[in-house]
Amino acid sequence: MTLIDPNVARVKVIDELGKIVWRKPDELKPTDQVMFHPTTGLPITMNNEPGRKTKSSTSTNSPSSNSSAPVPTIQQAQIAMSSAQLNIANQQLNKLNTLMLDKILGNVMTNIESGDVLNSVIEGLAEESASLKFERSEAERKGENTSQLSIRRVNALKAVGDAWIKKKEMLSNQTIDMDSKSFRILFGYISETFRRACDEAKVRPEMTESIFANFGKMIDAEEWMKEAKGRMEKG
Repeated sequence: MTLIDPNVARVKVIDELGKIVWRKPDELKPTDQVMFHPTTGLPITMNNEPGRKTKSSTSTNSPSSNSSAPVPTIQQAQIAMSSAQLNIANQQLNKLNTLMLDKILGNVMTNIESGDVLNSVIEGLAEESASLKFERSEAERKGENTSQLSIRRVNALKAVGDAWIKKKEMLSNQTIDMDSKSFRILFGYISETFRRACDEAKVRPEMTESIFANFGKMIDAEEWMKEAKGRMEKG
């Protein structure tokens, strides 16, 4: 493991994604590859904090340096790049797996016109709201400021409410107003068609009248109307 002088401001490293960054010594990660000066073989460090420079702040020497300090080779550089490429590939694979398991994306790709799309959106918003509630409770437990988390959760709850209202509007537009004049005209025409079908089927007149009498009693019942509306809402 490379020893870094804790008194330096920054250390130049290659992170897990292959990017060159300057890190504080106490913020170095196990996946960071420390960069060495090609001549001295010492870690490339920065003595001053980033900002306006009054003189050169990049140092190629370190108080802890010695003649046995490792000098980077082509093989080491290739290993560092291979590690970065592997991490990028793993990150892309994890992203692909997440997309494949995403319920909202799956419903959109399967049938964007389906009501399941809005249902999954509401579920997703509710999950985010619940997650924010947990984060806020944790912040309260640690004595941290929770105002921003509260605002974010209020917005999430509002989004859930708006989506739910939108769903109710969609259901309302998809159902038939059974109290409307148009529906009564349509239902009357269906009844007339059914009566003609009975006549053409040579059903005895008294039997047809009996059927319609029972049919009329059934549809006049309040329970029948509730059942009909419930079935339309379920689709």
